[in-house]
Amino acid sequence: MNDFSYQAVLFDMDGVVLDSMEQHSAAWLRVMRGAGLRVEREFVLAHEGCLQTEVLEKLLNEQGVVLPPGQGAAEFMLHLLDDQRRLYLEEFAHQVTPFPGAAGLLAALAGQGVPTALVTSSRRDQVESCLPGELLRGFAHIVTSDDVGQHKPHPEPYLKASQALGVAAVDCLVVENAPAGIAAARAAGAVCYAVATTLGREHLAQAHAIFDGLDELAHHLGFNRAG
Repeated sequence: MNDFSYQAVLFDMDGVVLDSMEQHSAAWLRVMRGAGLRVEREFVLAHEGCLQTEVLEKLLNEQGVVLPPGQGAAEFMLHLLDDQRRLYLEEFAHQVTPFPGAAGLLAALAGQGVPTALVTSSRRDQVESCLPGELLRGFAHIVTSDDVGQHKPHPEPYLKASQALGVAAVDCLVVENAPAGIAAARAAGAVCYAVATTLGREHLAQAHAIFDGLDELAHHLGFNRAG
């Protein structure tokens, strides 16, 4: 490795380690359209990691969708989240595979004694269902949506991961693929590199650097092809 200056590397999961965003977006589109919301694939990808109550409330207001009596946006969002997770696990998760280069990059970092963490907006059952065992074991720590009170773009997930590794967030490199994750990383004080696996580079402009994928990132960090 050449002049690697980070004390830890924190990876998002969907769209970074796992090639899963097409499957996630397909599940979201089916669930949201079934609930009467008119959304497009690009909207889902752009809001990856932060499809929470605030985003839903904006959609409801923009489209004039009336909720059932006595049901608020928060409760409605919880129903949608549960439906999306169930649909994703039942019909789409088996299609998901790691990105080329993920295992090799993790192994290379481990070989240099650099700890890594997985920081995802997915729930722990999704992580354990979709991430192969060798990749699961490659992370020193995993932070899921079950582990935090605030989600991306709030910095809590990345702050919690860096704390678990015993490393200051400012000494961490974060690898992300979506605006909410980039915002969370930067708010935590970390350097954030983005991989343009699902969104165009114009959506990732707040990252410190943008790469086409993990192989290009690995080369930039001083590794040969990540494998």
